[in-house]
Amino acid sequence: MKKRPTVRSTRDGSNTLHRADLGAFYHSVHGAWTETQHVFGEMGLKPWLDEALIAGETRPVEVLEVGFGTGLNALCAMNLAAASTRSVHMLSLEPEPLAWPEVEPLGFDELTGVAPHLLRQMHETGQVEVPRFSLARVNAKVEEAILDERRFDVIFFDAFAPSAQPELWSVPVMDRLRCALRPGGWLVTYCAKGDVRRTLEAAGFQVERLPGPPGKREMLRATRPSKPQGVFNVRVYMVVTRTSERTGEQEVLVSYERLPMGGVMKFPGGGLEWGEGAKACIRREAIEELGQAVQVGELLHVSEGAHVSSFDPSHQVVAVHYEATLEGPVAFDDDGVLEDVFGKRIALMTQRLGWRNVHELAARDFSFASDREAWEAWLRRHGR
Repeated sequence: MKKRPTVRSTRDGSNTLHRADLGAFYHSVHGAWTETQHVFGEMGLKPWLDEALIAGETRPVEVLEVGFGTGLNALCAMNLAAASTRSVHMLSLEPEPLAWPEVEPLGFDELTGVAPHLLRQMHETGQVEVPRFSLARVNAKVEEAILDERRFDVIFFDAFAPSAQPELWSVPVMDRLRCALRPGGWLVTYCAKGDVRRTLEAAGFQVERLPGPPGKREMLRATRPSKPQGVFNVRVYMVVTRTSERTGEQEVLVSYERLPMGGVMKFPGGGLEWGEGAKACIRREAIEELGQAVQVGELLHVSEGAHVSSFDPSHQVVAVHYEATLEGPVAFDDDGVLEDVFGKRIALMTQRLGWRNVHELAARDFSFASDREAWEAWLRRHGR
């Protein structure tokens, strides 16, 4: 039998609940009401309402909440709607709703100014409708709930911390939520951990760090991109390996290049030209950069992340990496080393080719994220 949550006071005088089975609080101990107003109000719904007011929009704002909990976020949204000229429709997901006797001692009616019977109605029926605000609570997990595509303007992601509910902070969950957002819509959450930010980015969000509530330096707001901000730049690279005649160990060919941004280490290759297939691009780049042909092997990797070009922020790079082998003995200068570009031994916009022992080469050694992804894929494929 699950133990009943216990009431705890927080630093701003508002109360929260503590779940012993998860070792987690429903709100920040630095201030439950302060956190709610900051994360989901000031950084979430309020600026959306304000911007829509300036733009002259009149349709209701659609809010999705993951984690109804004590209902404090809904009370915040209700107050914001009451102070606005626009209506707010809120759908809240909660697979384990609290009973009214568990919530009543928190005193949220007095804290927020919302009539006591409305707060009780929220918890007992999961339904509330007042002027400019309506709430419908669904007792379902986010993984199982039926969510209309492109419906919501703002998502309140208020699950327990990743340490308590890691399954809710996963890429598949964030994929579902991005699909449920309108283009340009926001997901806001109190959590700013690096793993969470990377998960949101992997799901296709553009993520920004914002000032956090008391006790937290930062929080996150993730946006579903609304329109293309530039162009796609497709680049194709070769991962050429050989067995060293000198050491008998496997090596991979890398390119050291001195660019305006500084010295870099990357895989040989370049931009896909119009009318050219990916393999044809590899063969052409081999002739241009190596001065000899390569045999193009299996597709190794296609970019998983959204990589913005280091040369032009209006370009999103889609990198394609193929395995390849040289046709015949090495016919190019292959004695390049990292110091060539970092020590500025070569002129700007110059390339030197060299070999690296595959056992000693780490993904972090590459300058670009797309190459790092590809090298990790090569290591997995070859059991390294």
